[in-house]
Amino acid sequence: MAFFALEQLINLYDGYRRQFVVDRREYLLIQEEGQLYLLQASCPHLHWPLLSAGIHGRNIYCPKHGMAFDLLSGRPANERALGCKPLQVFTPAYEGMSVGLWLDSD
Repeated sequence: MAFFALEQLINLYDGYRRQFVVDRREYLLIQEEGQLYLLQASCPHLHWPLLSAGIHGRNIYCPKHGMAFDLLSGRPANERALGCKPLQVFTPAYEGMSVGLWLDSD
């Protein structure tokens, strides 16, 4: 396993959003109401970018079709998203003063 640092903790604040590419995969790091979320950067429906997605409570809403997904589980959270694959969510990892993710190294 290898740690990939995404951001320094000092740079995080409520409303923070930034997209990262690690090992050819796109991730979205978000902080809302003191909670940090790490998820796939596009909607699993038609792969629309989620960088400008709305967040209400625990749900993130795709800006293209309004599909909602639970930020903690990735499960569809409204009728529009039913039948859609879940959004991939990842556990943020911390090392020193950085947040990132652990990935299998090949």
